[in-house]
Amino acid sequence: MILTYLLIGVIFTFLIDILINYLYYLDVPLSEDMEWDNFHRFLCIILWPFALIIFIGSFLRKYFGE
Repeated sequence: MILTYLLIGVIFTFLIDILINYLYYLDVPLSEDMEWDNFHRFLCIILWPFALIIFIGSFLRKYFGE
């Protein structure tokens, strides 16, 4: 059970990492204070449900222009 939780967190963090790198190479303006280091990756793996909620909320706000 705990391994499943951590595995989902690793997969989610990997996808977020790929997305950030892809946006960086497309020259999409990202927040300047955004750092994605190993500490933040570890937190994302442990707290992935909260990170997923924040990601979906931010995506929907940008998509619908709110």
